[in-house]
Amino acid sequence: MVLIRMPIKLGAYLGFSLFMVAGALAQTNVYLKPTVGLQTLFSDFTQRPSYGHLRKSFGNYDFWSLLVQCDINSKLRISTGVSESDIGWGYKIKAPTARAAQRTAAPIIQFPLKADFLLKENVRLGRLDKANYRYAMIFDLYGTTGLTYDWFRFDNYEGEILGLSVTDPKLDKIEIDEKLPNVLHRRGASIQAGIGFQFKSHDKDRLDIQFVYSQGLRKLVTADVDYTINQTAYFLQMAARGSAFRITASYPIRLSKRKNREG
Repeated sequence: MVLIRMPIKLGAYLGFSLFMVAGALAQTNVYLKPTVGLQTLFSDFTQRPSYGHLRKSFGNYDFWSLLVQCDINSKLRISTGVSESDIGWGYKIKAPTARAAQRTAAPIIQFPLKADFLLKENVRLGRLDKANYRYAMIFDLYGTTGLTYDWFRFDNYEGEILGLSVTDPKLDKIEIDEKLPNVLHRRGASIQAGIGFQFKSHDKDRLDIQFVYSQGLRKLVTADVDYTINQTAYFLQMAARGSAFRITASYPIRLSKRKNREG
């Protein structure tokens, strides 16, 4: 993925806002949460393909984010920051004796506002010591949901971005000519939901694993594709919203801890 200069003012505003909320709350822990992960991108056909053996193809890409997290109470935490995701589309063609596939992706910047809510605390698995009740894993199970502002500011395509040809004389001949994508919108939004596992050690938060599905709310990009199979011409159009399924890992770094004032 290509790292790009993000809108500093917006990112700073989100972080500052969260710190202000944290400062107004009693007994609030504040964390910095760097996150990395892997995601599968989803796209769709704008109309049913005229060739029956044409299917969507999903690609896997990396993902990162940097969030500031605040514990509102023992059962709720909120976070915000910046993420770099991808928007992508893909398809595969299956002829009787040949196959061909194409996948395309471009980076997209997201500004999430997320809420995590506790489902079950101190889940213990793998007892190691019956006397001292030591376990291999201790974690909190929580649900996560959120809304992101999506910013697609990339325009790094030059001419026709993809072309593919299967020319083996023993196989069905497949030729693909994908055109320059049409950017419908530069800005959008996504909603996301999933589950997470906050692992613990000595009553401190350690590795945090999440499984999240993110759904784009409107089409951002379409891509036109001309292709031929044994000299017969076909056409398809893909549309992408920035939807993805993600598996992420993060490690919370505590920045501050506030306690209730006595009085």
